[in-house]
Amino acid sequence: MYPSIDIACHSKHIPVPARAKHKREDIEAMKDLYTSTKSFKQAFLKNLLLALHLQARTSSFVNGAMSLHMRKCAFMSSADLAMAVARSASCTDAKWPKAIMALASAAPSPSSGPCKMQRCRRIVRRCCRRKRISWGRSGRPGGADVTGRLVRSRIMALREVIPGGRDSAVDEAALLREAMDYAVHLHAQVDALRQLSEAVQTSSSSDSNRALRKEA
Repeated sequence: MYPSIDIACHSKHIPVPARAKHKREDIEAMKDLYTSTKSFKQAFLKNLLLALHLQARTSSFVNGAMSLHMRKCAFMSSADLAMAVARSASCTDAKWPKAIMALASAAPSPSSGPCKMQRCRRIVRRCCRRKRISWGRSGRPGGADVTGRLVRSRIMALREVIPGGRDSAVDEAALLREAMDYAVHLHAQVDALRQLSEAVQTSSSSDSNRALRKEA
């Protein structure tokens, strides 16, 4: 004979009204996140178009003096600056928008700034990969040593990636909050840029079709 299991006792841990309340809170949080992300995308695109319009009026853009790499860096700096301005308008507690704006104001040319940040990210990835390879070759030390080294290396890598992460006033808890906030808005930036690219491609294809119809 198998012992009987009281299934009803397991459902008493979380009452039905409490579960419904948590579900409603999760739905409201998702709605707030969707609304804030949508407003952020609108503000980001507005700031980006203004920045690109100002850069297009400069002599280097008009005369074609800038190379393709410099144009790419200029667009990346405009996109990061527009993202920082849009985020700082809705939240004043985040520090990474201020770091991006300070870097943009101190950058002497479009080739500096976010391009350096991209190079730093690649360097950090390479350094972490080399450390993992060296640990594997030299043998595994104690579990506590491996955990401590891994945590310290990840924190150092995160400080290199997140704008403003090198500030000594930012502790580990604040660094994690900054990283999550930066990742969410970076994903929203990429999504907005993809939507903008699709809209431009659709508009250009429709214009080309109209031109072909006129020629025919």
